[in-house]
Amino acid sequence: MLTIGIFMPLTLFFFLVGSGITFWMGNKIQSSFPWIGLGIGTLIGFLIVYKLKESWIDHISLLEVNFWGNTGIWQIVGLSFFVFNAVSYLMDIRRRFIKPADSFFKLMLYLLYFPTLHAGPLHRFSYLNEQFDQANISEKSLSNGMRLILWGLFKNLVLAQRLSHLFLSLKESDIGGWWTLLIGFVFFFYIYFSFSSYVDFFQGISEIFNVQLKDNFHKRVYFSINRHEFWKGWHITLNEWFRDYFFYWQIKFQFWRNKPYLLLLLTYMLIGLWHGISWQYLLWGLLSGCWIILEKIGKVTEKVTVTHISKYAGIFYHLFFCSILALIFIFPNISQLWNICSNENNLPLEVLKLHQRNIGVLLFMFILVDIFHMNAKGLRIDEYFGTIATWKRRILYLSLCSFIILFGVFSGGIDNYYLRF
Repeated sequence: MLTIGIFMPLTLFFFLVGSGITFWMGNKIQSSFPWIGLGIGTLIGFLIVYKLKESWIDHISLLEVNFWGNTGIWQIVGLSFFVFNAVSYLMDIRRRFIKPADSFFKLMLYLLYFPTLHAGPLHRFSYLNEQFDQANISEKSLSNGMRLILWGLFKNLVLAQRLSHLFLSLKESDIGGWWTLLIGFVFFFYIYFSFSSYVDFFQGISEIFNVQLKDNFHKRVYFSINRHEFWKGWHITLNEWFRDYFFYWQIKFQFWRNKPYLLLLLTYMLIGLWHGISWQYLLWGLLSGCWIILEKIGKVTEKVTVTHISKYAGIFYHLFFCSILALIFIFPNISQLWNICSNENNLPLEVLKLHQRNIGVLLFMFILVDIFHMNAKGLRIDEYFGTIATWKRRILYLSLCSFIILFGVFSGGIDNYYLRF
C-alpha cells in the first residue's frame, strides 16, 4: 500500500474509495432499494470511463515501457481486476452465496491482495477469505512458493522477454503477405509466457503464506486442437467470471433463453472490450465469439477418437487462425494491418539472422518447458517438482538459475503487456 501510494497516488485513492463503496453497498444490498445496481453501476461506470480515457491517450503503451521505470503517477494499475472482484463480491451477496464481510479491512485485504491485484487471477471472496483466516508460513509452503517464483522468473526472463524482442523486430520490419502471420504466431506465444509467468510468480508469493491462488492457464494450452479447448484453458478465471456473472445471469431471461448463441457472441464481445474500449478489441471479441459458435454448430467440440494426424492437424488449424486473431489484437489500425497483409509475400531474413541465436535459445527452452508440462500432467509445477528425487531437484534448480543468468534478457526493460489491462 505504501509503495502504491508513493508511486501511483491515483491508484491508491481509487482503491480506498472503491473498497469503501463496495463495503457500504455490500451491507445495503439486502434492503428493498436497488443498491446492487447502484453499486455495480458505480464500479463498472468508473472502469468504462477510465478505459475510454486510456483509448484517447495514444502515448500510454505499457508494451514499450520499462516495468521498473515510471509508468505514470496518474495511471491506475490493476483497475479491471479490482472492479471485477468487487462486482463478484456484491453479486454473491445478492445471490445469498455469502454474507457481507464483517470487517472493512478484511474486505480490503481481498480486494487489494497484492499477488492478485496487478495480473489476476480473479477470485471469489469466499475462496480467499477462508484461506486468509488460516494463513501461515511452513517449510512446505516456503519450498513450494520458491519453486513457483523460480519457474515464473525462468519463463519470463528466458522465454517471454526473448519472444518480445523477436516480436517487436518482426513488427517493425518490412514483412508482408502471408508471412505477416508470423508476427501473430510469435505474439501468441509471447503473451502466454509473459502472462502465465506473472501468474506463476504471484502464485509463488501467495503460496509462501499457504494461500493457494487458482490456476489461470492449463498446461500446454498453446497446443489446443480447437478454440473450445483453448478457451477452457486460457485466462480461466476471467472466462469463469463472464460465465457466472454475465452469461448465466442473462440466460435466465426469456429473451436470451431463445437466443443462446447471440448471448454467447455478446459475452465474447464484452471480453474483447475488457481489454480496452476500441474497435480493435471489439472486432477481436466478435471474431472470437463467431469462431466458438461455428465450432459448436459444426460439432467440432464433440469428443471423437483423436489420432496423431487429427491432433496435429487440429493444432495447426488452431494456431493458424489464432495467429490471425492475434494480429487483430495487436494492430489498432486495421487498414494498416490489411495493407501489410496484402503486400507482396516477404520474409525479413535479415531479422531472422539477427535473432538466430535468440531463436535457437527459444526453441531449446520451449521444448524443455513443454517436456515439464507433459510430465507434470495434472500436477501444478511446484507439486511436480516436489515428486522428483531430491538430488535431481537440486540439479533442476541450479539449471534453471543458470539458464536465467546465462540466457535471461534484462536489458531494454521488462515488457509486461498484460498489465495494461
